[in-house]
Amino acid sequence: MSENKIKITPAKGRPMLHWVGKKSLDYVKGFPTQLVEVFDPLNNGQIIETPTYDELKGNWQNLLFHGDNKDVLATLLELGFRGKVDSIYIDPPFKSGADYVRKVELRGLKNLGRIEEDEASILQQTMYFDIWNNDTYLQFMYERLILLKELLADTGSIYVHLDWHVGHCIKILMDEVFGPDNFRNDIIWCYKTRQFSRKYWNRKHDSILFYSKNLNYKFNCDEVLNPLSENTIKKYRLVDEEGRKYRLEGRGITDSPIRSAKDVDPKWEETHPELVARDYLDKSGYPPEDWWFINIVNQAANERINFQTQKPGSPA
Repeated sequence: MSENKIKITPAKGRPMLHWVGKKSLDYVKGFPTQLVEVFDPLNNGQIIETPTYDELKGNWQNLLFHGDNKDVLATLLELGFRGKVDSIYIDPPFKSGADYVRKVELRGLKNLGRIEEDEASILQQTMYFDIWNNDTYLQFMYERLILLKELLADTGSIYVHLDWHVGHCIKILMDEVFGPDNFRNDIIWCYKTRQFSRKYWNRKHDSILFYSKNLNYKFNCDEVLNPLSENTIKKYRLVDEEGRKYRLEGRGITDSPIRSAKDVDPKWEETHPELVARDYLDKSGYPPEDWWFINIVNQAANERINFQTQKPGSPA
């Protein structure tokens, strides 16, 4: 039986980051999927044994794959998902040096440690063992970013959640894979923790690198608008001929007497129209900023299941 080699588009962006053992992907091999479990709360009875894109596009069902993510990404390519994914969010290992799974007990020189019998599986240990050397980590991320780009639609976007440990390196990697022109933004996730030190500026944010596959990406701002406060709405006291509310603001002309909205006299719209402009009220909200504040999960909350990398959670 011949292997089905799936060709991969080489990364051509600049700048490039180099490390020992760097190797691009020429091709990958997809592995067959095996149905393990079906969650069917509506009792539709629609079970798809092989989740190809053609089978799912008219009858979408959420999928949860068990396996190494590189192998799963290759399988998705083989199943017809190349160029079909609109949005990707990944939360890869942070290369923080943290070990989320293993509990090692030192018992002298002859027995340096053990993994307790009811601990996580070997697969889980590999997935959440966040201790890497630089070269291994960079190759791990490089291969997966290349495959993720293959899955993205031409109008799709990807968000990669990292922190201070290695975010700067992955930024350069993504410039190579996606191209620096497709870098859209570095979103800052601010958080509060009880951790505090007088030895350095305390780390209170993560970064989410936002890239698109091409320049013609889709971004639906209306879905993420921030609501206006009542105080803001009250500032729109004027009404035009069509009943729309607005306020006056300065045009930003040099040497203008208007420094803020408080300096504007409503009469100036007739007496000094060259100095003022109308700012209409848009009740749908205002566009979001590129910094977010998201409260961490309350440790006493019912949904917490003692998983140390739960999002939103208290970063290490």
